[in-house]
Amino acid sequence: MLNQIRTMPWGALIVGAAGLIVFFSFALAIAVGSPTVAVNAYLQLIHFSALVLSFVGAIHWGLAINAQERGISVPTWWYLASALPMTLGWLTLVLVSPTAKILLLSFGFLIAFMLDVSATARHLVPLWHKNFRKFMTISVLIALAIAFWAVRMSIADNTSP
Repeated sequence: MLNQIRTMPWGALIVGAAGLIVFFSFALAIAVGSPTVAVNAYLQLIHFSALVLSFVGAIHWGLAINAQERGISVPTWWYLASALPMTLGWLTLVLVSPTAKILLLSFGFLIAFMLDVSATARHLVPLWHKNFRKFMTISVLIALAIAFWAVRMSIADNTSP
């Protein structure tokens, strides 16, 4: 695994780390911020997560197009599945329940990771990609769990979000 990290592009590491800083900053602000800060952080976390899910889905759409171009057979379901993270992100934006939003986002990130595993098995991505995405997915799910806990606590206390 250490060798895979060495072969990983620095750009992916930098952008991934920056994304995790955003996820954890918003989640912690929800947990410990004033009510105004918590509400704003919650809204930003939901929107940022939906954008990231769309981005991850688009990566898989691009992988499918690239594979077809190289003569690698890609099942039709791959295109449908690559649109699922974006669809779940959009659905998150239209839901009312704060906890349902976070749960749906978590489900979306799990779906996206399953696509990552499948892409690795089909040799559509470099070997480092699966471990990188595994680390990123677990980290995002931890941040979303912190946010979920904080939202549940604020609902129990009848405060925001």
